[in-house]
Amino acid sequence: MSRIKPPFPYFGTKGRFYKEIKKIFEENYRKNFIDLFAGAMEIPLSLKNEFKELKVLANVKDEKIESLLKIDVMALYNKGLKYLEWDFNINSRDLYYKDKNKFNDHNTKLKKIFFNVCPCCGKRNNKDKNLNKEKDYFTDIEKTVLTVLFGFGGCSTSLSNSFYSPQKLETLEIYLKSLKTIEITNNLFDENMEFKDSFIFLDPPYVQKTVKKDRKFLGYNYATNKGIDWTIDDDERLVQFIKNNQNKNNVFLVFGSIDNNLSKLLKDNFTCEFIEKEYKHSTFGKATIRSEYFCLIK
Repeated sequence: MSRIKPPFPYFGTKGRFYKEIKKIFEENYRKNFIDLFAGAMEIPLSLKNEFKELKVLANVKDEKIESLLKIDVMALYNKGLKYLEWDFNINSRDLYYKDKNKFNDHNTKLKKIFFNVCPCCGKRNNKDKNLNKEKDYFTDIEKTVLTVLFGFGGCSTSLSNSFYSPQKLETLEIYLKSLKTIEITNNLFDENMEFKDSFIFLDPPYVQKTVKKDRKFLGYNYATNKGIDWTIDDDERLVQFIKNNQNKNNVFLVFGSIDNNLSKLLKDNFTCEFIEKEYKHSTFGKATIRSEYFCLIK
């Protein structure tokens, strides 16, 4: 198996484009692979798994993934299952469809880790000031990681219907083992960083045209709960970073949404090749067609 998939959902992962990225990388091979907005690290981990000699640097600035890197994840995964009193002979998805009431009981117990829960309906109870004992059973960093491993969508205190299966356990073990094969940093983006002889993968937060702050359009907060927003000024810093690192035998592959602010800056500042790709996106069972671009700069 060449691809290393995260054992949890991760918003914005580029794994669906892995074949295309791999092909572009092979055609523009460099001995170093740099991913400065690595997220769940599916691309750098998968390339390292295929190209054993490759030196890989993945920079992650995401509170949930950073927390995952700081603890014994397998121990926590098993601690969480033990807390839920989970039957290892049953896949969570099977229980979800066969016995919804029992699954909801597990879901209520998970919620008790994070806040007070009404014993009657399982909903959050803000009126009761008495703290649940469960709140002290896990540390804050463990709670953060549990939302990734167990939570709906990889970022929730509601139990996912796919949080446990032997296959997920195997995927988690492979993922954690693969993390040890690459260099991982946790730095905010700095346009003054310098690299040479590298294939530099850039998938920054996309600036949203509908959200403004101080008269500037914002992208997604790429350091969860840290109050750090990506703006059009940061798009310009990214362009400056590329300029600073040109003529050093580097190749750049930039991702973005069609017609966003960064795409215009790239076209204005570089001779580059744009490749547009459509993909299906599903949210709550509703499928839509979306488009993104790859921009190759040599």
